[in-house]
Amino acid sequence: MRFPGALRAIACLVAFAPLRAQVKVEPWVPAYQGVELASGEAPEPRRQKAFAVRVDLRAPGVRLFATPHAGSKETTSETTGEFLAHHRLQVAINANFYDPCCTPGDKDLLGLAMSGGQVVSPAATHGIGQAALVATRDNFATILKTGPDFRTSGLWTAVAGTEVILADGVRSVAPIPFNKATHPRTAVGLSRDGRYLILLVIDGRQAGYSVGATLDEVVDWLLRFGAADGLNLDGGGSTALVREVEGQPRLVNHPSGVALGSTSNAGGEPQQRSNGNNLGVFARPLPPAA
Repeated sequence: MRFPGALRAIACLVAFAPLRAQVKVEPWVPAYQGVELASGEAPEPRRQKAFAVRVDLRAPGVRLFATPHAGSKETTSETTGEFLAHHRLQVAINANFYDPCCTPGDKDLLGLAMSGGQVVSPAATHGIGQAALVATRDNFATILKTGPDFRTSGLWTAVAGTEVILADGVRSVAPIPFNKATHPRTAVGLSRDGRYLILLVIDGRQAGYSVGATLDEVVDWLLRFGAADGLNLDGGGSTALVREVEGQPRLVNHPSGVALGSTSNAGGEPQQRSNGNNLGVFARPLPPAA
């Protein structure tokens, strides 16, 4: 069969055009009883590397824990790795925005924070911190806005972020410049039935590896990892996900933070920021392999 010249050129372009690069989401891998880890990668529209933890809130031994009150303000900052080691947790991420940033010291948190049933920072009704992940002592969790009538009675653990970005499977990202910019991001999500808590970090500010995400792209990742509701937490240089391996903290992601006054991480090694609030998970070890 013979094609006219123009049709022949189009056929060649279609035949040899590279396939659009696909988003890759790796399967969940058990790390502890009731806790699984996964990662994902998106080459387009910009390179992104995401890491997620799925926590079965009904699994025996699973408990949530956030930074407790300490110091002359609301908390004393720790890196996420220090927080995990200090409290002997299995998994931890950074949580609330805080002030002052970004050196070690005592901090005030933006929005609600609760640890062990105690209010560490009061709920906010507007601005940064106006939405929160809250959980009871027996791990019934929800993501909501903390309005003027919000009450903390019956709650055990809470962390706050900028806004609810996913509600019942529907995205709800405010169209403001901060949300449209690409940054390292941290978020939490809940499955539709409330059984699974998703901890999510997306690395950024690292050309050739991961440049960061907009909040709409954070929603995309939450959906890929099985969330129906989602909350945006502090990000940027604070973004960190750490797990326990043989009793020691091990970074899962590659934070963008650098030492104060430096322009890059020494030797290319990731450096964690000392955060005002972190959220962690206690879990039992996996049973020995048969």
